[in-house]
Amino acid sequence: MKTHFTLFIALSGLLSITSCSSDTETKATATPKTNSKDSVEMEEWFPETNFDTLRGMYTGDFGDGFINVILTYVNDKKAIGYNVHKGLQRNISGSVVQKKEWFELTLNEPGDNKFDGVFVLNISKKDGSIDATWTANDPKISTKKFKLKKQISRKLSEEKDYFDYSTEEINPDNFLKAFSHSNLYSEVDDGEVQFSENGTVIYSYYPENQKNEQLELVKGSWKFTDEKKLILDWSKNNVFKYRQMTFKLVKSEEEYSTPVFETADGKYSINPFMY
Repeated sequence: MKTHFTLFIALSGLLSITSCSSDTETKATATPKTNSKDSVEMEEWFPETNFDTLRGMYTGDFGDGFINVILTYVNDKKAIGYNVHKGLQRNISGSVVQKKEWFELTLNEPGDNKFDGVFVLNISKKDGSIDATWTANDPKISTKKFKLKKQISRKLSEEKDYFDYSTEEINPDNFLKAFSHSNLYSEVDDGEVQFSENGTVIYSYYPENQKNEQLELVKGSWKFTDEKKLILDWSKNNVFKYRQMTFKLVKSEEEYSTPVFETADGKYSINPFMY
């Protein structure tokens, strides 16, 4: 009887040791797998990218007008630039996160203007198109979703000084060279318009054509399309009836004539400033 009891105790002890050993082995192999999986997900590898290619100007519809977003610096962690909407320029800066199929840029405006907010730009790795969202800091202002398209580089310094209006065709590549400084004629007030490469335009005039009056300025944004259309988005002002104006390119059949942009009703026209 004593022998049987001793044998039972020995077997019980052996089973207990085996069970503990099995549990220990199971836990020891499971932990590294979990950690290994987490490590792979956190350290996802992406092909090397030249982030300088993301710099440039992007344009798209925004609310009741359009917006220009200019990225001046981009690397794998940070992006800096500014945006122009109806002549108002706001700095933007923030983070860059690389996804499988796009780059996600989260860019904050300064926050000292009641209309400031945060842009999220998802730049496609496939074609460079952008799906964008702007969320205002003020919750009363609705969120805007829009698309942006990269524009050609506008560098006045790279353009030749002389533009041959009689032979050269106006296009997005040379518009700024031909019309950077122009005259705007209207039925009310005549003045000058100056277009800048960052998408801003400034209209300067003397009220009621009185040269002894103080020079007035109206700021806005511009874009020129392949359809030979010039679109101006003005900030709030007392000069222009419409905040957005569309001009079409008109070229006279007369020899040595200069191209002119006119509104459909003929009330406004823009001619290149001839020095």
